[in-house]
Amino acid sequence: MEPIKKFSPAFYGVIVILFFLPFVNLSCGGQTIMSVTGFQLITGTEISPTGMFGEEMNTTNELNPDQKKEIESQPLALFAFVAAIIGLILSFFKMRILSLSNIVISIVGVVFLILLKVNLDGDASLNVSGQNVITLDYQFAYWLSIILFVAAAFVQWKIFADDGPAKVNVLG
Repeated sequence: MEPIKKFSPAFYGVIVILFFLPFVNLSCGGQTIMSVTGFQLITGTEISPTGMFGEEMNTTNELNPDQKKEIESQPLALFAFVAAIIGLILSFFKMRILSLSNIVISIVGVVFLILLKVNLDGDASLNVSGQNVITLDYQFAYWLSIILFVAAAFVQWKIFADDGPAKVNVLG
């Protein structure tokens, strides 16, 4: 377990990198409209429906360059990103109390990502109009971020537990 402890900052570093990869694909009627990265969820972005060959379309399949929708910035994505950065910084210090705080930060990061999914799913269901249903497909980077937050919490727990009181050998 000692080599994994040495690489505990890598868990958080990879999570930060994953925010620059696609987190969510927006689909309408089975066709992917756009991929949104974790960083775009933090800053907000503008989407425009595209046709099969990349041309912009409206709901009646006619070209319409003025039809654009905005994805508002998501504070929960920002909070998860900040949790990963704080976890990265704190994981360089191998102090017992910081390991405990990193466990809390990792759990908070997972909670923020799950709440982000719930929030985005709720927003997508509100924006349904007519028969074109907007669906969200969560990508590998989103799920791997959650897994790495959990793995980081486990590693930080091992660091916390191993730095405890010295073990006494009773048998001799």
